[in-house]
Amino acid sequence: MSFQYTLQKVLEVRENDKLVAEKEFAIATRQFEEVATRLYELLKKKEDYENHYNNRIEAGIPIFQIQQSYSLLTRLQEQIDQLQYTTQKARENMNRKQNLLVEKSIELKKYEKMKQIKYEEYLEEEKRLENTLMDEISIQLFVKR
Repeated sequence: MSFQYTLQKVLEVRENDKLVAEKEFAIATRQFEEVATRLYELLKKKEDYENHYNNRIEAGIPIFQIQQSYSLLTRLQEQIDQLQYTTQKARENMNRKQNLLVEKSIELKKYEKMKQIKYEEYLEEEKRLENTLMDEISIQLFVKR
């Protein structure tokens, strides 16, 4: 008689749930990294432009160029603010997916542990039955002598 785990289908569903959660977490992580990289690049661009802008002011530039530079810096800051918001949302999504993955992993471990316990019980029962059978055979052999 082979071992049949009664909750095998449930275990398979939990394994599938965990795989789905892993994929979703990987996607959320990649999205966060992409948005965070864009934010970093935009912040770097703003910093470089501010340094260039400050050097030009020290050298002396016309007012209309100062206004254009200020306008550009304002637009950059608006883009940065928007990307910071998007980055925060992506981080929150990534954290939710990570928590879900941890939850699914724990759930799967519970079913795997229950399967292991049932398998050990099965092995003990098989051994007990084998010992009982051997005892009966020994008794029959003894009686026949």
